[in-house]
Amino acid sequence: MTKISTDILILGAGIGGYETYRSLNRLLAWYGIKKNITIVNEHNYFTFAPLLHEVASGSVEPSHCTFSLTELVYKTPHHFIRATVNKINAERRTVETSAGTIAYTYCIMALGSKVHFFNTPGAEKYAYTVRTLPKAMELRENLIDCLETKPKKINLTVVGGGYSGVEVAGQMAYLREHTVEKLYPHTKLHIRIVEAAATVTPQLPLRAQRKITKRLKKLGVELLFNAKVARLEKDYVCLASGKSLPSDFSIWCTGIHNLADCYMHERDCKKNRLPVTKFLNHEHYPEFYGVGDIILGYNDGGDKPFPQLGEAAYKQGEYVARHIVAQLRDKSIEPFHFSSFGMLMPIGERYGVAIMGKFVFSGLSAWWLRRMAYILFMPGFLRKINLMIEWTLRLFGFSYIIDLDRK
Repeated sequence: MTKISTDILILGAGIGGYETYRSLNRLLAWYGIKKNITIVNEHNYFTFAPLLHEVASGSVEPSHCTFSLTELVYKTPHHFIRATVNKINAERRTVETSAGTIAYTYCIMALGSKVHFFNTPGAEKYAYTVRTLPKAMELRENLIDCLETKPKKINLTVVGGGYSGVEVAGQMAYLREHTVEKLYPHTKLHIRIVEAAATVTPQLPLRAQRKITKRLKKLGVELLFNAKVARLEKDYVCLASGKSLPSDFSIWCTGIHNLADCYMHERDCKKNRLPVTKFLNHEHYPEFYGVGDIILGYNDGGDKPFPQLGEAAYKQGEYVARHIVAQLRDKSIEPFHFSSFGMLMPIGERYGVAIMGKFVFSGLSAWWLRRMAYILFMPGFLRKINLMIEWTLRLFGFSYIIDLDRK
């Protein structure tokens, strides 16, 4: 089997992995440190996951939230390997992949998480998800196919009323109002959220919950609270109460399944996550770092784990890059401390809810702030300009409803 050696190995190219690479590339060049970076990822592209619900509804194109990892390392001393990670041996500093064994000096684990179905019967078989680009595209293409070939009342059920569930429901409601009702006037698209708690986004302040609830109701989204899903069938969502809801599209937006123990020895994991110190590295393997959903870490002296959100992954990636470069320069830096800039949640087009400290505001300004934040995150000046133009023009047209029929 092929054996590869690298100075710095990044496993996974989500938000955390990408930001680690971007910051490392910049800092190594700035300090004139000649070390090579290798990125290993299952796909040859980075996906900006917070936009996937908009891909599923046709509000943005897949190319708007992805870019080539091969292009990312072009004209740099660094490398990208398309491969799956099989096993990590932190003690020997090696990683077994489908492309061979890779030896490293420093390693960053950024392999993310996957959907947790909580062993709900039928969920894995019948539910759609929007956590990956292929799954978001599958939902989009099947929904378009249904609109084109089966004019009728289409029932769409979003399971889970957290961040993702609210964003998906809001985007689908916008699709109904601005595209379905105009281009498919004989088709009725009914959208509902099924939430086990007594409100949507229970983790947010009460004022934000009220704004979100009001907006969803205005968009015509049916809200079912204190409703636990017992099982999914092909055309129904069955609740624990015994009630069955007709559902042509059931979208699962709740639960995160952590994956660390799939790659590492169980003794090196905790709650299926990678436990990290205040410097985001493993206690027993200081050269082994983690960022994103897969880690279990706390602010120094804190008792709440870092949230499994894109913002946290972004900041962790930037910090790990600084810490590794500091190690290479025989310097030290302060421990990692996560504090959120705030929360920006879109609910359909042209409307969002923002939480900045104690301030909560909503409307077009909150939606616009979110879009600008995402544009600034994307690499390349020309890409930023292109996205600004395309997204602005799209506000005056229909959603992308071309069925590529790639089955």
